[in-house]
Amino acid sequence: MPLNLTQPSLQTSEDLFDTLIQAWMRFVLACTALLVFLIDPVEAGSPSEFAHMLLISYCLYSACFLFVEELPLFRELSAHRTTHWIDTIFFTCLIAVTAGSDSIFYFFYYLPVLIASFSWGFREGLRVTLASAILFTLAGIVSISDQHPYDLGEAILRPVSLLVFGYMIAHLGKGRVILKRRLALLQDISTYWNPRFGVNHATMVNLGRLVDFYRGSRCILVKHCAESTQPYQMFVRDKNKPDASNSPQIITQATAHALLTLPDTLAVAYESPTAHHIQSFNKRLAYDTKTLESTEQFWNECEVLSNLFDNQSYISVPYQQQGITSGRIYLLVSRQMLDRTDVGFTKQVADALSAVVENIQLMEGLIEEAGGQERHRISLDVHDTTIQPYIALTMALDALSREYKSNTPLVARLSEIINMANMTVQDLRSYKDKLREKSLMRGDFLMTAINNKAARMLRFYNLHIDVIGAIDPNLSGTLAEAAYQIICEGFSNILRHTLAKIAFISIQTDDTHLRIEIGNET
Repeated sequence: MPLNLTQPSLQTSEDLFDTLIQAWMRFVLACTALLVFLIDPVEAGSPSEFAHMLLISYCLYSACFLFVEELPLFRELSAHRTTHWIDTIFFTCLIAVTAGSDSIFYFFYYLPVLIASFSWGFREGLRVTLASAILFTLAGIVSISDQHPYDLGEAILRPVSLLVFGYMIAHLGKGRVILKRRLALLQDISTYWNPRFGVNHATMVNLGRLVDFYRGSRCILVKHCAESTQPYQMFVRDKNKPDASNSPQIITQATAHALLTLPDTLAVAYESPTAHHIQSFNKRLAYDTKTLESTEQFWNECEVLSNLFDNQSYISVPYQQQGITSGRIYLLVSRQMLDRTDVGFTKQVADALSAVVENIQLMEGLIEEAGGQERHRISLDVHDTTIQPYIALTMALDALSREYKSNTPLVARLSEIINMANMTVQDLRSYKDKLREKSLMRGDFLMTAINNKAARMLRFYNLHIDVIGAIDPNLSGTLAEAAYQIICEGFSNILRHTLAKIAFISIQTDDTHLRIEIGNET
């Protein structure tokens, strides 16, 4: 049965290089130990035949990571934490079958400690360190014999030194892992965004990334834009509500002032006294992001904000963006130690988010400008190539009706055709004007436009259309325009491709979706 290893695939060349280095170091140690067995068996602890077989097996195992990578097992195992635990167990067995606590292979333990610490972080490195110290002690006890007496000095000194150096290695590895994760987050925020989804979507997605990074509960972005019709807005990304609307919440001035009470250049990390069982552990730090000087002047405001957030610990940094008078990000966390590096990194995330938003706004401006020029060109083409021939057609039909005014049935039919042509000309002129003026259909006018279109279908083509549903009046103009074009195309397809006289259209909207269903009876 194949081994199922749950581990994300390596994505960067640096990760691949690290894995390759680990495989080579494992192979070199295995070959070196086998060489020592051959050239100096006494120093190696007079290994038995079982020790030789054990070491040869480990050499073959190590070689598989380098020379048989096409095997799925070793390809997955090379990037999984199981590997350094296998190394730890093997080194323990090697020590037990050689000289016990006096074995020269004791130093091999540092390889799994290094791999665990620099690949998986502090906790994994510390686990391997503790396990190695315990297993070394047990291996020394198990291997006691007349040939290898128990060396009390080595049995005490070596585990203690392993614990000391292992802890330091794990601490350094923690810094490397955190740095890689932070760089990856900043890269995701700055790179993986799509202007098609708009500013609000990009903001909410990146706030969610920050929440996931710190395993927080919520992330709040408060913005005050004095020139906007809605000056106070708040984005809230809740860990328990990943499918919440991307639209910002409109808040009152009083609520905004409560959340923006801290100075615009102050960065804060506030740990609630309830975050730890020992209250003396709670930390508070604040510094100016411009001068980097610490201050203790705003503890009362920080405590009030913590009460507002249900006594949760939080990081708060200023948010600066073009067109924003003032803004601030709040990251709410639970039972987590916060330090100045966390505050500084959150400020970097805020700056990266601000740059992404400004880039999307710039992109939207360029698209709108290019679209405006294209609409102006199309409006001229519509007038020259479509509207004028229709006007000429209505004039010809009007002259024909005057010529045969004595033929009442023919005049009536011609008058009906003239009315249809005039209404088409009116629609084309309205379309041309919208293109030229860059105006969009408002969401609350979409249902009226659909009803008018259905009435026209019934009058001219005897096609009865039932309009079902309702439309959110806050629907964006771009979406309303696109929906209206889709609906008109659907009605046109029913006329051209079916003989149906009864059809329907169903429309449902919510905060994030617009669903249109068009059908007909055969």
